[in-house]
Amino acid sequence: MTTPSDAAAPAGTSVSDTLQSLLVAFVMAMTFRGFFVEGFVIPTGSMAPTLMGQHVRFRSPETAYEFPIDAGPVVDAARAAAAGVAPARRWRIYDPMLGFEGPVEDATSAELLPQGRMGDRVLVLKFLYPFSAPNRWDVVVFKNPTDPVGDTQNYIKRLVGLPNETLLLADGDVFTGAPDADPGALRIQRKPEHIQRAVWQPVHDSDFVPTNLEKLEQNWRRVWAGAPWRADAGSGWKIGVDRVWSCDRDAPSTLTWDWSVLPIDDRVAYNMFRPIDPLYPVSDLRVAAAVAPESPKAFETSLELGARSHVFRFAIGNGEASLEIRHAESPDDSPAIERAAVPLDGLGPGTVDLEFWHVDQAMSIWIDGEEIVRLEYDWNPLERIDAAFFGRTLEDYRRDPVSMTPTPPTLRWNFAGSPVDLRRVRVDRDLYYRPMRMGPTIIAGPDGERLPRLGFGNDIDDPARLDDDQFLMLGDNSGASRDSRVLGFPHPLAALRTGESRPFVVPGSMLLGKAWCVYFPAPLPYAEGSRALVPDFGRLRFIR
Repeated sequence: MTTPSDAAAPAGTSVSDTLQSLLVAFVMAMTFRGFFVEGFVIPTGSMAPTLMGQHVRFRSPETAYEFPIDAGPVVDAARAAAAGVAPARRWRIYDPMLGFEGPVEDATSAELLPQGRMGDRVLVLKFLYPFSAPNRWDVVVFKNPTDPVGDTQNYIKRLVGLPNETLLLADGDVFTGAPDADPGALRIQRKPEHIQRAVWQPVHDSDFVPTNLEKLEQNWRRVWAGAPWRADAGSGWKIGVDRVWSCDRDAPSTLTWDWSVLPIDDRVAYNMFRPIDPLYPVSDLRVAAAVAPESPKAFETSLELGARSHVFRFAIGNGEASLEIRHAESPDDSPAIERAAVPLDGLGPGTVDLEFWHVDQAMSIWIDGEEIVRLEYDWNPLERIDAAFFGRTLEDYRRDPVSMTPTPPTLRWNFAGSPVDLRRVRVDRDLYYRPMRMGPTIIAGPDGERLPRLGFGNDIDDPARLDDDQFLMLGDNSGASRDSRVLGFPHPLAALRTGESRPFVVPGSMLLGKAWCVYFPAPLPYAEGSRALVPDFGRLRFIR
């Protein structure tokens, strides 16, 4: 016998049951959204190319290199033209793999706007920070202290400065120390490997060469200068439009970087339509290639990076992998200032992925993704500035840190002992946090306090000092990011809520969470000429 309590529920459901189920689902979704995960859209390019705001994705017809360009200036120009306050504008598009002189295409705003894509959509983990302290280098969504209720109320930046520390930006890097530390006591902050690999910015890649050189030179009306690596005359190197670079002899030879063909600076293709000046030479670099020597045991190679008044030498050969630092004016046979080496009996058979890193005041050699040897040097920011601006003094830097640019680096890549083929030859640069000035109007606070002219953390005589529960945020696209360097005084509502009235800093209570993944990348059109609706699933990614 079946009792009423054991009876199965009726197959049908009433309207009230359905409404109750929907209400419960809605409450659970809102609870999940409110306390665990929430989606945000990236509106601007301050974190590009890590995260994209509204942009145009362009594929070069000459090399097939694909890259995003900030669409903001195009939208603004189109609105101005429609309102009759400015003439229609044409935009010059260059291929960053070919240099910055010859345009690849020339397009109007009306031609570019249909190709525009919305910004990436990201998921933010909101439950972490109440239980776990934020980490340096996290990508974080936070309430903008200067506009907590307006159109720009949510910002996304990289967390760089932590509570209770002194921070200074020097030659693009981050130096920190104790709350009351002098600049000379600050030390470099190095990025973990998984962060560093995510933020390398491409400078050159031999996989992207002109597919039709004759057509390119007809369009440019000049001869293409070729790859930025130059070989010694008669050295046996073949470097052209082929994607395999070959040297057919074992005698010593050298590839030298030609700065006039492709400068290594903090230029970002994403900012192509935004004039950004000056451009800062960057010495934090990765040089990499797939190397296939004919005789691996006899093969020798060394990379010499001239930067910061020194020569940083990476070498493989003579039974070891070694790293050395010498002063640029020292004789070649003088002992190294610092040296590290490990035994290495050749590269091994076949093709080997070889990487030379010089970043965050550390050198390293990587073979097939494994770090083989490492050497760190610990200059303070005053020593770093003195070395990076060769022939100029700290007093010169104090007078104008924004306009004074570092001495450009040099690159020499030496080979000996065996014929060799190189594929996927790449040069990448690190993030470079450039110095900034406040705008022409110096903003006054509630009590008439004036902001300094130099950006926060840019003044070597007045470093950024963070108190309890204060954080400093910077954008990966440093040349086009409104971040802690120039954030003004907090809005009165933000100051009332947080009790924080200092400019530049972000209180911990305004951190919303850590950006976790791009769950809906900027969509693609489902057909030529149609609206962009289909998610670009190939760009789904975790955020580093």
